[in-house]
Amino acid sequence: MKSPDTHLRFLSRARFPWSKFQEVSASGLGVVRPFATRDFPDPQGWNFQPAWAPSYWSFGRMRALLAIEDALALPAQTVLEVASGDGALCAVLSAAGRQTTANDLRTENLTNGLRNFRNAGSIRLLGGNLFDLDPEKTGRFDLVIACEILEHVAHTVDFLKQLRRFLNPDGRALITTPNGAFFRNRLPTWTQVEDFTALESRQFKPDADGRLFLITPQEMAHLGREAGFSVERLYVWGSPFLTGNAGLHRLASRAATPLARFGESAVQYLPAALRSKLCTAQTAILRR
Repeated sequence: MKSPDTHLRFLSRARFPWSKFQEVSASGLGVVRPFATRDFPDPQGWNFQPAWAPSYWSFGRMRALLAIEDALALPAQTVLEVASGDGALCAVLSAAGRQTTANDLRTENLTNGLRNFRNAGSIRLLGGNLFDLDPEKTGRFDLVIACEILEHVAHTVDFLKQLRRFLNPDGRALITTPNGAFFRNRLPTWTQVEDFTALESRQFKPDADGRLFLITPQEMAHLGREAGFSVERLYVWGSPFLTGNAGLHRLASRAATPLARFGESAVQYLPAALRSKLCTAQTAILRR
């Protein structure tokens, strides 16, 4: 890997959907997700309960909103989301007129999740391991989305190359992954891993416990290029003002949410190197 660009000149600024964030903070992600009913378990309160910044719950709401905003801003009519969980993002994009395909290794969980959406019939289901699928049979797409999966895959470049195979010419990949440069990160970053093969037995496990390593913005740009992409946009976000890290979660309340908005927005105007240290999340848009 080439020496990292310590000035991170390639980083752009996040564009936050604050008005929609206020709505989902007050009422949950059910504001934007096209549920057929509220009559299903919501134990973590993501969909139908309020959550105020700064907190992990407000950060998760913004993460979902940013994925929607970034996907809809791209000129993509056909969309494949890998590791799509309950299919919520696909349901939102389908409701906005996109032709969506949802993929997940846990096909039964995905099938059950999709049943909760009123437009489930418009979403194509493609179960199984992405590495076992063939774009000659599944078709290719204008946009492939992989949210919070890259850090769970042992061979990152191989995974990105596989994503690229499913793209139409000039298609894009939308990637979200934790920011390994965040000042509270305790996992190794991608360049610090000595044996990726040794990680294979632990890959594809969900949630934070299944993370194998994290990726810095410099590494993300490098990995994208190694896989044959060009980096169209890359930004970091999720400072303690929004996430509640560094003890700020104690301030979480309706009254504190406007202050969190101000702090999170202000971080985007800091020098890029400092921004990369303060933010816990990153998003990359890679062009085929």
